[in-house]
Parts: sequence; C-alpha cells; structure tokens
Amino acid sequence: MASKEERPCQTILNGDGETQNYSNLASSLLSKTTKKSTKATSQPLNFSSNVLLVYRLQEMRASANLNFWLALFCLVYCGINITLIYVNYINNNSGRSEPAVSDIVFHSIEFWATFGFAVVECVSLVNTPKSLLRIYANPLVLKLILWFNIVASSVPALLVSLNLEKFEIISHEVEYLNELTMTFVDLVLLSSLTGTGDNNNSDHGGVSGRFVMSCVAALVAFIQLAVYNGMGRFEDGDMVGEVPAHYCEFAFEIVSSAIVFWFCMDNKVVADEEIGSILYGKHRDCRICYAKSDEFEQTYSYGTPALINDNNMPHSYQQQIKSGP
Repeated sequence: MASKEERPCQTILNGDGETQNYSNLASSLLSKTTKKSTKATSQPLNFSSNVLLVYRLQEMRASANLNFWLALFCLVYCGINITLIYVNYINNNSGRSEPAVSDIVFHSIEFWATFGFAVVECVSLVNTPKSLLRIYANPLVLKLILWFNIVASSVPALLVSLNLEKFEIISHEVEYLNELTMTFVDLVLLSSLTGTGDNNNSDHGGVSGRFVMSCVAALVAFIQLAVYNGMGRFEDGDMVGEVPAHYCEFAFEIVSSAIVFWFCMDNKVVADEEIGSILYGKHRDCRICYAKSDEFEQTYSYGTPALINDNNMPHSYQQQIKSGP
C-alpha cells in the first residue's frame, strides 16, 4: 500500500498537462546545467597548472601600476619646471629687490624635484618589463650611472636645505655637472623607444650611437656650466649667469620629463601586453619572456653579453628576441 501511495508523488504535470517523472526532470535539469558549464569553460580565458604564471601575472600587474604612477610623476615634474620658468622670469624682473618667491623656496623646489625625478628614472629602468639588453648593451654600466645620478642629485638638495647662502654656488655646479649623466640616460631611453638602440644596429653602429649620446650629454652639461660660470659675478658674489642657466636647465628638464613619461607609458603597454598574453593568448610564444630569458642567460650564465645572432641559438629563438619589445 505504501508503494502505491508514493507513486503519485513521483509525478508532476508538465505544461501540456502530461505527467513527467521526477527522475526524468532531474536528468533534464542536470543536462542543461552541464551545457551551461561547458559553455562557460569554453570562454577565451586561459587556464594552467603552472604556478609561475600566477607569480608572473601579479608581477606584470604590479609593474603596469607602478609605471602608471611614475608616468604621472613625470607630468607633475614637467609642470614644476614650467612653473619654475615663470617664477624665474618674475624674480628676475623684480631686480635686486624682494623677489616674488624667496630663494630658499625656489631652490628647494628645484633641487628636491630634480632628486625625485632621478629616483623615478632609476625605478622605471629597474622595474621595466622589457629586457635591459634591448635598452642598452651593457646594463651594468647603465645601473652604475643611475646610482651616481641619485647621489649627485641628492647632495646639492641636502646642501641647499642646510644653508642656501653658503652652498648655493657649489650646489649649482654639482647639479649642472650631473646633467651629464641625466642627459645620457635620457638619450638611452629615447634610443630604445625609437628603435635605434645598440642591439638594433651592428657593432659599429652601436659604438657610434654610444659615442653620439656621450657627446650630446657632455654638450648639455658644458652649456649649462658655461652659461652659469661665464658671465661673471655681482658685487655680493652671486652669479650673473644664474638666471639664464635656470632657463636652460628647466627647458632641458621639460624635455627629459617627456622622454621618461614616454618610457614609463611604454613599460605599462608592454606589461599589459604580457598580462593579455597570459590570460587570453599563447604565453609560450611571449616575446617579452624570450627577451628576459635571454637577458638572464647572458647576464648570469655567460658572464658577458653575447650577440643575439649567436650560431648556437636556435633560429626561431633569435627571431623571437629580435622582434621582442
């Protein structure tokens, strides 16, 4: 009797008034759920059991975000230099009377902003997702120049903060001499962005390129030092050429901030490209990783950078590196 009473509970009416067994309904629902699940997993998002890809994905996201903020600071630094050009003009027109902006405020902003920008240049190069070998043939020399740049920009900023009247001249001398390294780094970044870097040319072309960059950097530093020191002094000992030297300095810094801004945004684009490759593309063909792997091999395994067209390197691997970021 119990089984007969339970049978009506195992059926329901469908839309046409016909009875349908619960088990058939469950099978139908399960089939629909399976189809939806299969459709969801067929979306273009990649999946992998390689845990290193998760680390790489997080690294690229951090690099993209960092370079975005560095690019914003470059724009702020550009605005600071435009403002300082105007203040330099206003203070100069006020003659030897009370300036519109005090010397201590003016020079503190000038020197500390320069130091901050030197840090931005260093961080942008150290945290670039691109291979440093694609930027400069000798990454070690480039890093040493960056460290010297930070030291040479921090010393005058500290001296001015301690005693402007006592250390103003020597601080400007060090700052303008440091334009040698800053301009060289800017030219290296610019050559990598325009595709005229060392590894994009022959050996002779690479040497010629480095020589030209060194000469231009030396010329920029020489111009500023010549303008600052070559126009004599006032009776109170201040440099007559300080105002025109400031115009030269701020103009060069505006150009420099534009170059580094371009470099940081290019870093972000490269990082976003690899993020897309990990999530949606074929990461095993990632040009960025090929270039970074080659940088590791040549830096830590071979001791000295080797030529990309090494005969021991597979042809497909050479093509990946040459067409890399």
